[in-house]
Amino acid sequence: MKIIMQQAHEDVMAELLLGPELERRDAEALASWLEERGVPAEDRAAMLADGAERLLLYRELVRETLRDAVLIAVPRSAARMGEHFERYLAQFLRERGAQSHYLRDVATEFLDFCEPLWRCDARIPGYIPDLARHESLCIEVGSLATSGDRCQSELALERGVRFIEAARIVEYGYAVHELSESETDFSPPAERATALFVYRSPEHEVRYLELTPLAAAILKRLLHERRTLRLALEDACHDAGVALDESIIEGTARVLSDLASRGALLGAADQPNEAAS
Repeated sequence: MKIIMQQAHEDVMAELLLGPELERRDAEALASWLEERGVPAEDRAAMLADGAERLLLYRELVRETLRDAVLIAVPRSAARMGEHFERYLAQFLRERGAQSHYLRDVATEFLDFCEPLWRCDARIPGYIPDLARHESLCIEVGSLATSGDRCQSELALERGVRFIEAARIVEYGYAVHELSESETDFSPPAERATALFVYRSPEHEVRYLELTPLAAAILKRLLHERRTLRLALEDACHDAGVALDESIIEGTARVLSDLASRGALLGAADQPNEAAS
């Protein structure tokens, strides 16, 4: 029973902190609000011991902290959305709220919630989901580890490839990586299929490499699907409708060598079918 009551109190606090603005903000109104949600009189008295101001100030601090976490991650997207950003942020807080204990995850949770809604909202430019994801990558990838033991064995067709943890393949419908870093420049990006290899360098900088469609398909199978090099090459070429020949193998070798020199690739996987990232 205690666990059930604790969960009920947590739900009430979540609604208070993240829900719609209260019509009245005085202690009497807040006490009635708590009573309507089943908070016992003793608990209501404890919560309002210092008046309504303390709870309402706590509400504002929590909301501002979450808002700032999202704004830091997607400043250009927020600026381009204008008032719609605030409306969607309020909807996110009201209907889902932050689930993670880490502020760095709030922007990703916000985008996971909003992206399908934005794509159905004619008021939101079509490139905004791509731009927001691209902006938030800097925090996501920047928070991951770059260290790892380098393998001494050479890459082989029957083995996978080991990358650093702070590496991602991303694909967009717009060339959002070409946009200005200015938050006041609202120029739209070119509508062009784009694939990027994103990684954190040994100097702790998040860097982006634009990939050809075939290179992206091969690297995605190596990094995200953990295929062996042979299977990654064969599957990518099959899906692209091109023949796997020496020129593609040599080109892939050059790309992987370049990634190794950048510190993003650690070497061959320890086992033939392992490609730990």
